[in-house]
Amino acid sequence: MSSGKVLLVDDDPSIRETIRLILQRAGYEVLLAANGEEATALMQQADHATTVNTVLCDLDMPAMNGQTLIAHLHARYPLIPITILSGADAFVFTEAVVKQGVTDWIRKPASRDVVLEKVRIAIGLHKLRRDDARVP
Repeated sequence: MSSGKVLLVDDDPSIRETIRLILQRAGYEVLLAANGEEATALMQQADHATTVNTVLCDLDMPAMNGQTLIAHLHARYPLIPITILSGADAFVFTEAVVKQGVTDWIRKPASRDVVLEKVRIAIGLHKLRRDDARVP
């Protein structure tokens, strides 16, 4: 049984593969996208919009950057927590992305333990948001 479904969006193939392995070994199902356009297309397929529990998203990507993707995802799927993956100092982008509804951030390169802890927290938050949305 899966521990949850994570959409991982990063243009660096080695980062995608490393984080995918970390998450899959911990029991998570992982969807991969190299940019915002791929992530948007994935979320429109089948049941991903209702089964993705959290998103890990790079900011600096071609085709559709992270801030544009975050705005898109937050507008369409407001219950899904989004965590930023970035090599930049947190203070460079914190204010802008927090205003967009980002839940957390992970500074790259991140340790296995940091990735797993942030994903665990985000998936817990997703469950709380879903439960709260069901309460009349």
